[in-house]
Amino acid sequence: MVLPGQLGAQIVSALAQQLADSLEAEGRKTLDFFRDLAPGQWEVQVYADGPAWKVHDLLAHFTEVEGSILRLVHSVIKGSSGVAEDFSVDRWNAEHTAELSPQNREFLLDEFTNRRALTVALVRQLNDADLEKRGRHPALGITEVKHMLRLMYLHLQGHQRDIRRALKAAASN
Repeated sequence: MVLPGQLGAQIVSALAQQLADSLEAEGRKTLDFFRDLAPGQWEVQVYADGPAWKVHDLLAHFTEVEGSILRLVHSVIKGSSGVAEDFSVDRWNAEHTAELSPQNREFLLDEFTNRRALTVALVRQLNDADLEKRGRHPALGITEVKHMLRLMYLHLQGHQRDIRRALKAAASN
């Protein structure tokens, strides 16, 4: 990838700019969502199955995924085939979210902010050829970088919807 302004720079993609704008806007919404939570809401259990994550664990998950998917996208752009065929997203999430979950929420919010900024900066540099490169994504299988980037904000939206449902159910009990 050649950075804009460098000799031989390729023109960045309009789609990359749209994706970067969406990632940036959804990142702000995610931060606002978590910052607006009351102290007691952080311990509400969202999922009963699997790792049985609470709201705090989901912020740790968001933060972890922001870094790991950025690394995946960067590696696919550089020619990697993506994650291994036998990659277990459930195992990865359980192990790596557990590593970040002990961190306090301010650390996680700051780290998510930093990682999302790095993601947006990378995406703003991409050209159409970069967005069309294909690799194996943990959830999507073999797909283009543009779809991996879209899932970055759709993934968070889905989990936030689940958090809202859990908070509503907890409030009615």
